[in-house]
Amino acid sequence: MTDAKIKILVVDDDMTSLDLIDLLFEDKGYEVIRRADGTSAVACVDEVKPDIILVDLMMPGITGQEAVRLIRNQGIKIPIVAFTALDDPDVHEDARQAGCNLVLTKPCKPSELVRHIESLVKN
Repeated sequence: MTDAKIKILVVDDDMTSLDLIDLLFEDKGYEVIRRADGTSAVACVDEVKPDIILVDLMMPGITGQEAVRLIRNQGIKIPIVAFTALDDPDVHEDARQAGCNLVLTKPCKPSELVRHIESLVKN
């Protein structure tokens, strides 16, 4: 990893999940930008210019998949990781079809999440 801070846009309506992600990534020196719904994530992505997006799939309003589709329709090519409690192959495939580079199921080991994020940002 370089000395530059990795900027992660984390989109999740569960405040506990957001707090845990904050603790995990701020400890690694990442800059974490939080959004609690897909609509606000889509609205801010161009301004925030994150290096990667970590998005829950089940949220009020537009779903994570819908938010990813809207972000991809803006021409944004950065890595997007679906981070979901839904362990359903059809949901995971829908997330990939929407434009997610990777789908991870909650809970997952913090070290595994960090490894995937760093790998995707490097590439």
